[in-house]
Amino acid sequence: MPSIPGGTQEDNEQSKMRILQLNINHCEAAHDLLVQTVREQKIDLVLISEPYKHLNGQPWETDSTTIAVIWSCGKLPFQGVINNDNAGFIASVDGIRFYSCYAPPSFTIVDFIDFLDRLTEDAKQYYPVAIAGDFNAWAVDWGSKLTNARGKEVLEAFSTLDVLLNSGDTPTYIKGDASSIVDLTFVSCSLIRGNYDWRVMDLYKASDHNAILWEVSIDQKPRRPAKKLDVTGWK
Repeated sequence: MPSIPGGTQEDNEQSKMRILQLNINHCEAAHDLLVQTVREQKIDLVLISEPYKHLNGQPWETDSTTIAVIWSCGKLPFQGVINNDNAGFIASVDGIRFYSCYAPPSFTIVDFIDFLDRLTEDAKQYYPVAIAGDFNAWAVDWGSKLTNARGKEVLEAFSTLDVLLNSGDTPTYIKGDASSIVDLTFVSCSLIRGNYDWRVMDLYKASDHNAILWEVSIDQKPRRPAKKLDVTGWK
């Protein structure tokens, strides 16, 4: 799956959606910083795992376990909210079908495969899609030192979808001397146009996860490409 080249002036001026992705790990300070950062960075959508609390009076949707959240905090309201009764992930539609995911370490491999099957079977029915969250899985494909059983299952499940995977070597999880890349982002090829990047931010030291900022194009009717694109920063 490929990476995002530098765009032209015209590319940079087209409409885009700014998305923040974060595992708050039930941390109050990280929650407060999130609200502040949303304002400062002009974020349109936040995909959250393990929230500290839920925001009343906000377009804030959760799955049945309340540990996966989509918060529409910018200029683009929800067009609809679907499948929020599915444990482990939720989906909403705003021209794009978004999935906010959390697969806890407590999942057995059977639980994890079931989670992936439900997620990918739903995603196959829609285009374009953006899938993001903490999968607690390792694979060299997204910068891990090794590929574990969960990582193999993620790669196999997502190979059935027409999506690009973020790439990079900056850890998304840091605790003491330990670090890993467990927060992943998959998007349909048509959502990556011009100079649209994916980057790990260093704003959230209150949580043991770093925030991830990424952008998608929303200015044209999406079409499934005849073949996968080669886009810098994604693969």
